[in-house]
This record gives sequence, C-alpha cells and structure tokens, in this order.
Amino acid sequence: MTYRLLQPDGSFAESDVPGTLGGNSTLRLYGRLDCESAVRALPRGYAKHRVFFANEQAAIDAGYRPCGRCMHASHSIWKAGPVEGVAYPWHITPRHPLLPE
Repeated sequence: MTYRLLQPDGSFAESDVPGTLGGNSTLRLYGRLDCESAVRALPRGYAKHRVFFANEQAAIDAGYRPCGRCMHASHSIWKAGPVEGVAYPWHITPRHPLLPE
C-alpha cells in the first residue's frame, strides 16, 4: 500500500510508510491521527480537507500550526509566539483578531 504525504512545497509524495500526523488543509493545522477533534469531524466532511505528514517538521515546513487539542506542548510554544533568542520553527504566528498586523 502507498500513502500520499504532503510536502513543504505543497506537492504530494507517495510513501510506503504512512504519515505520523494528519492535518486540515483549510485551517492549516496538524495533529495526531487519533485526535479527538479530527475524529469527531470526519462524519461532517473533514476527510476532504485532510492531509498527512511524515513527521512534525514536515507539517511545520508546509506552513501548518499545531492543534490545541492533541498537540498540547507544541501548541503552547506556538501560541506564546516568537521569543528573542529562542528557536521558533513555525512560519505562521498567533495573532489576536483585534490587534493590527
């Protein structure tokens, strides 16, 4: 069996190994394959927006952010935003909708 994994450039690669994380291409977030929120959303049509990643770095490189439900540690770091002198791997940063960009 082959699996389609999303690559950082937006293309898909065929793999003999399944992805370790799933993502929502509309919301641009990634999380565990057994995420409670993702599993609950499948009957509501989420499957058409679902993508898969080989690992967390592949999801980050593709411009996705961590799920707040199943990726607690990563989400906390992402949510805190960049801190001077500390590595911040995500390409998108959290922002409050009422604050100017």
